[in-house]
Amino acid sequence: MKRLSILLAGSALAISAQAVNWVEVSESSSGSIFSIDLDSIESSDISIIDEKDVENITVSILRTYPKDKDDSKEEKSNIDHSEQQLLISCKDASYYRRAFVNYDAEGKVTKSWQSEKPILTTKDFKVTTPKTVGRTVIEQSCKDYEQDEEQ
Repeated sequence: MKRLSILLAGSALAISAQAVNWVEVSESSSGSIFSIDLDSIESSDISIIDEKDVENITVSILRTYPKDKDDSKEEKSNIDHSEQQLLISCKDASYYRRAFVNYDAEGKVTKSWQSEKPILTTKDFKVTTPKTVGRTVIEQSCKDYEQDEEQ
C-alpha cells in the first residue's frame, strides 16, 4: 500500500519533474524557502460542487527546509525538501493540497500522500491569512497565471 501511495503521489507531481522552472517566492521565519514552478501553473478542470463558476488553478510548490546547524539535536527532521501540488482559488486566496512528496538529502522519498477525495467543496479549501508565506505563494501563483493568460 505504501508503494502505491508513493506511485500515486509521484504521478500527481510528475508535471513538476518534467517541466521545472522554479522561482523563489518567499522565506519563512524558520528559514524554509518556498518556490513555485512557473511551468506547472495551469487552469484546473476539477469541479468544486458548491461553486460552479470559479476557475481554479493548479501549481507545484517546492519547500526547501533549512539545514540544521546544531548537530547536537537529538531529534532532527529528515526532510530536505518537499514538493506539493495545490489546487488554488484565486477568488478568495484559498488552496487545497492535492498531493505531496517529502525527500531526504539524498533525494529518497521519506513520505508521500495524495488526496483520495473524488469530490471537493469550498469547505475543503484553506483560506490563507494576509501577510503570510501561504498568501504570498497563492498571490504570486495567481499573478503568474493571469500574466500568462494575457499573453
